[in-house]
Amino acid sequence: MENYLNYAVAGLLLLSTGLLAMLIPGGPIENRNFSHISPWVLAIFNIFLTLLGIASLASAYFSVVGSGVAAVVSVICGISFFLVYALDLGKIFPISPDKMPRALFVIEVSGLILAIPLTLLSLLEMAMPNRGAATINMSATTIIGVLVLMVVLGLGIVIFATKSAMRK
Repeated sequence: MENYLNYAVAGLLLLSTGLLAMLIPGGPIENRNFSHISPWVLAIFNIFLTLLGIASLASAYFSVVGSGVAAVVSVICGISFFLVYALDLGKIFPISPDKMPRALFVIEVSGLILAIPLTLLSLLEMAMPNRGAATINMSATTIIGVLVLMVVLGLGIVIFATKSAMRK
């Protein structure tokens, strides 16, 4: 049962991250104008979204290998995905003068719905006995390389998303 739960949580994390990635401003789906919002606020929001995506990907991996910490991170990610979509769908933040495109609405509702079982299954995963620290079978050089790559990609995403959201 535990392995199925780990794989279910990892799968939901990957799906949620994929849905979020499709909504990067400037892409085919999210093309609303946010130029009226401070660039600093947009940058901070985009940093949060990028960290959410990276944390979700890492948590998916560590969930599969059985890390107890991954379950906690997965709960936080599930709640964060839910709040991000609920705030946008509720027209709380970010607010745009442009109408929400239908594809964006469908993806956000899907992401909102996926966040519920992600959070609940992650809570169940946390409660499973014999959870512990996963061992990482990578060299220090590989780990540093992955971290540098994530930072570079993350910065690129934040810069691109913030500039794209500022277009009029």
